[in-house]
Amino acid sequence: MSFWDDLSRVFKKSVSVVAKKTDEYTKIGKIKVDIIGIKRDIDKQFNALGANVYRLIVEESNTRVASNEEIKEILDKVKELNKTLNEKKEELEKVREQYAEETGQEVEDIDVEEIKDEDEPQG
Repeated sequence: MSFWDDLSRVFKKSVSVVAKKTDEYTKIGKIKVDIIGIKRDIDKQFNALGANVYRLIVEESNTRVASNEEIKEILDKVKELNKTLNEKKEELEKVREQYAEETGQEVEDIDVEEIKDEDEPQG
């Protein structure tokens, strides 16, 4: 084989790897954006929960807050969002594993732990 044939083969292989990595990072980026959106929705629900609890306790002197229907709805929505958030985190991990398998490379740390820990909604 000539130098140019070798160079062409290496170049084609490199382009293929770059294309796969670009696809991987695109999918990971989309999932991360979804995770951030879900966390924002959870925070909104907690804000609504806090406002309702405050109103019930301070303005209405209600000590039976947990039995309030509005509070129950918000708590159910938070539970649903947390379930969706966990599903997205699992999806992110699967994408990382899939591309590692396809490329024969190690699974890289793509901030999965950082996503789990940073700005984690309380509740």
